[in-house]
Amino acid sequence: MTALSLQIINQTPSLAQVQESLLAAVGSIPPNSVLFGIASDGLPLLLHLRDPRPGPILVTGDRGSGKTAFLKAMLRAASQFNRLGSLHFAVLTDYPEEWSRCQAVEHLVGIWPSYERNVETLLFDLACRAQARQDTAPVILLFDGLDTILRMDESSQNNFRYLLSHGPPAYIWPVVTINSSRAMKLPDWLAHFRTRIYGRITHPATGEELTPFPGAQLDKLYPGFQFCIREKSRWLQFWTP
Repeated sequence: MTALSLQIINQTPSLAQVQESLLAAVGSIPPNSVLFGIASDGLPLLLHLRDPRPGPILVTGDRGSGKTAFLKAMLRAASQFNRLGSLHFAVLTDYPEEWSRCQAVEHLVGIWPSYERNVETLLFDLACRAQARQDTAPVILLFDGLDTILRMDESSQNNFRYLLSHGPPAYIWPVVTINSSRAMKLPDWLAHFRTRIYGRITHPATGEELTPFPGAQLDKLYPGFQFCIREKSRWLQFWTP
């Protein structure tokens, strides 16, 4: 366990205090990047928005593992480290009330309840932009709850499937959450995600089903704001900002 994680656990600060200290430790990040978190070695973990190789991002974990908090932390960090207009966020969620405090955050263009008809327009517009490959400011689509895609019409599902395959090369980045207990019921959708971020998963069988490599120790992650990702040939733990 690192000195950073020992300090956080022993002092048991609030999530806001931890996020504030982590953001202060970063200083700055390169242009065209968004911050995922701070790794155990103290270095920032970044998504480079002009490099499509990671593909769409899946965030999975148990209920209470911090999946929604992860998305919100991305948005808050972007408002601190990225100049206004350099990128845009759109939020798609079943629970828009959970995002009410984020409505005035810079870079956020809107919050779309996934049960409303205008979601179809959002996904269509993003799919058209991905097809056009226009060199404009990157868009990060925060989709909080992948299982809601099953309740959408066929057109919306097809447009979202297109974004998963063709979005990142056009600088449109789906960052999608799914509860670990529901993820295994959507194998066809999960197959689109090469990059997966894991929060706490307490049941070993579920973790083994969702991770292609052993050693992640998902049941030992600190629930709420500690995650891990497979980086090259190792598991890398990090804290959300």
